[in-house]
Amino acid sequence: MKYGILGISLLLAFVLLAAGSVSAATLNFDKSVTSGDVLNGKLDIVKVGGYVQGDYQYFYIETRDAGIDSPPVNSYHSLSIIIDAEVDGSEQTEYVDIYIKWENDNGVVNVSGLLTTATGGLNMLNASKGDIVVNGNRVTTRMPAVLLENADVLNVEFVTTYLGSDGFTGDDVYYYPSSSGSGGGDNGSTSGGGYDSNAPLWAFGLVGVMYFACLGIWFIIWLLVALWAYKDAKKKCNEHPGLWFVVVFFLGLIGIIIYIIVVKDECQKKQMGQGAYYEAPPPPPQ
Repeated sequence: MKYGILGISLLLAFVLLAAGSVSAATLNFDKSVTSGDVLNGKLDIVKVGGYVQGDYQYFYIETRDAGIDSPPVNSYHSLSIIIDAEVDGSEQTEYVDIYIKWENDNGVVNVSGLLTTATGGLNMLNASKGDIVVNGNRVTTRMPAVLLENADVLNVEFVTTYLGSDGFTGDDVYYYPSSSGSGGGDNGSTSGGGYDSNAPLWAFGLVGVMYFACLGIWFIIWLLVALWAYKDAKKKCNEHPGLWFVVVFFLGLIGIIIYIIVVKDECQKKQMGQGAYYEAPPPPPQ
């Protein structure tokens, strides 16, 4: 997996160097959209935009409320940007899919992102390299413009999601490059309800499956180690094998180190102790 991602990244870098600056004039836009009625105004989109700078296509959203760069503790925000396009006469939904999540983990805000394409490309987005910027009420991300070079973009969907202790909400906005008039942005009548959130749920579900799988493996491994400690303590005639089972299982590596240092073989000692108090039977009467 690691080498596959590395290979895709190197191939993408080579294509960018060979192609130079790519024009994506159809995705230079800046549109205000109707503010919806999202719960408490969380992540309600009021503006969407896109522009080309150098070899990158940038997208951004602005929300009604400021301070979205600092979600409440133990909650997360996400943004999905889904591009449908026509390529070689064939319409492709989710031709490019960008998923960004930033969460507050006990006071520490972590930002991560993933870019996927309909052709199977996958690349991690790195906030430290400028791929993602979350500041105030604005979220900006970028992707290689070469990905849209031969595509006729049909629409760009912007989906925000908030998940916290007070519930689940979000917003959904479309931009249509070919639409006429002053429109282009469409904040649907449902204003955050009934949108397709497959991208955030897919990424969140995958992380959840991996988390519980690792948790299950950890549980099985330390259960087996604790059972070994229990049996070994019994072999060594220790008086509290059950206690050592609990110590090793709950303390993990620290528990097994304590067990190895503290628990010694007491069987020989007990046998010697029994021998010290052994009294020979009296001789039989004459």
